[in-house]
Amino acid sequence: MKILIVVPMPPQPAGGGAIPVLLDAQVAGLRERNEVTLVSAFGAEPGEAEAARRLRDSGLDVHFADRRQPPAARRRWRRRVRMASAWAGGTPWRAVWFADPGVQAILDRLARSHEFDVAVVEDSAMSGYRLPAGVPSLLTEHEVLRPRPVKWSPGGARRLPGWAFGELDWRKRPRFQRKAWHRFDRVLAFGRRDAAAIAELAPEVAARVRVSPFGLALPPASDPSREQPGSLLFVGNFTHQPNRDAALWLAREIMPALLARQPGARLRIVGSSPTSEILALASGAIEVIADAPSIDPYTEAAAVVVAPVRVGGGMRMKVLQALAAGKATVTSGRGSEGFDCFAEPPPLALADGAEGFATTIATLLAEPARRRELGARARSFAEAHYSPGAWAQRLQTLYEEAREGGGDG
Repeated sequence: MKILIVVPMPPQPAGGGAIPVLLDAQVAGLRERNEVTLVSAFGAEPGEAEAARRLRDSGLDVHFADRRQPPAARRRWRRRVRMASAWAGGTPWRAVWFADPGVQAILDRLARSHEFDVAVVEDSAMSGYRLPAGVPSLLTEHEVLRPRPVKWSPGGARRLPGWAFGELDWRKRPRFQRKAWHRFDRVLAFGRRDAAAIAELAPEVAARVRVSPFGLALPPASDPSREQPGSLLFVGNFTHQPNRDAALWLAREIMPALLARQPGARLRIVGSSPTSEILALASGAIEVIADAPSIDPYTEAAAVVVAPVRVGGGMRMKVLQALAAGKATVTSGRGSEGFDCFAEPPPLALADGAEGFATTIATLLAEPARRRELGARARSFAEAHYSPGAWAQRLQTLYEEAREGGGDG
């Protein structure tokens, strides 16, 4: 199959967030049996230019626009005016940021020189591009956003402009997503909750919605003998609000309840771009590690991985990474979304409430055999359902369906 994939950033096996990592697994799985053409842009963010170069060197048919700041002052101002105009016209900032004219020029050129069986767009922020005419199209919605009330918490006069911008931008995002869903023959969600939300928010596209959990390039399985007794791990990109909420809840409410049961427990919070509020969580029992080059050493050292997710949608990369490493993982019902799509129940320890999390974690810390058995089942589960090959097989089935069915649900 000839597949065109349009992505917001270069795939990377160890990117700074979940999206580059899952894109790397997606491309790796699909290119094994298909002709894949990848279109994206790279900016000044760490590692993006290098990732684009590696993909070119790999032999993949890749096309990148360079969205780094243009050198000439006039061009910089033209870019700023274009972005401000798009935002003022109703486009949310994330989509404004990824809307690069160079990407559209690449797509127009490919439409004249290539033939594709399907066109795949990753993330609704990329949904505004004009795709090759007549080609069945699929959009993967990475996280469905529902309308919400204004959060009246600016945080002081100095933060008022940023708060106002964020609230105004939020008003645009759910409406923008609903508009995007109408443009595609199929809309894919990573979990059942997001799929149901799409159907609820836009009933007219419900028949086009499908569920396909993402995958991961599986790391080596962790060595249980390298665990540090009593050690917990939480991983997150702290530009994402649900991760900040989870870390704060874990440190402020779950850890005190756990320490009452297991005084020797210690927590590492590891992630990119931690806010001052996250950094302030560091204490005698809590270590905060910012922007670590790799989470692998911390994962291997952890006796238990914890993901107390309370808000947000989509599927949790931190949970999949823990499963793939063969770690006993404690999470919430929301954190388990995307792992309940198969006949086999996910090997996760589920908990609810601070006391429930504390009790579940304490039990696993106190029972090494139980903990390691859960980790072994987690690794097998990830191998069976979330490897790049397993994910690619699910995606190919959906791509074939779109090619055969066009816009019919």
